[in-house]
Amino acid sequence: MILQAALLFAGLSVTASASTCCPPVRFSAVQYVTIVNSTFANDALYSFIYDGIKQKYVISGDLSNGFVTTTKVIYDYPKRTGFRIDTVARTCSAFRLQGQFKDQESVCVPSGAVSLGPFFYGYDVGRLSSRVYSYNSTSVNGEHKKVVATVTRKDCVPIVITTTTTDGQGGNALKVLGYNDVVPGIRDFTVFDIPSYCSM
Repeated sequence: MILQAALLFAGLSVTASASTCCPPVRFSAVQYVTIVNSTFANDALYSFIYDGIKQKYVISGDLSNGFVTTTKVIYDYPKRTGFRIDTVARTCSAFRLQGQFKDQESVCVPSGAVSLGPFFYGYDVGRLSSRVYSYNSTSVNGEHKKVVATVTRKDCVPIVITTTTTDGQGGNALKVLGYNDVVPGIRDFTVFDIPSYCSM
């Protein structure tokens, strides 16, 4: 359910693609997602793999409570197509992507974002230095979004991204993305392979 809700929010932003900062061009992370609107509230823990060079990313499984599903979603911006894949059931459905790659999952902070200043997590020598930015965007379906992005001061790695959506189909909504265990690079590029049973 949460993966379907995340798909609803994905690929819809039309913010300009120029950026104030972006994280390393390739990284892997665990993404914690919470989505709340007038009809439901749900959260999940996903594997998130981001390839800024080839303009693709993968969100897979729900790792909550040690449960790993066989579902993954590949977002392939050069092909302007996303793929929902169940590797055990061997099912796949394709969907059209909209918007610009750099605007997805609020990974990059767009130019024009307002700095809300430096923030720090923890204390003493182990504290994490971060910056917080705020910006607005409008999606292709008319939803208005206010985004508050907390990123590391060094390398602009996302920490917490909060998006408040108004005028959406499901009413107003709140989406919170937390990025944990961020590792630069991609260990296995086969996660982006489209199975033969997928059709475009």
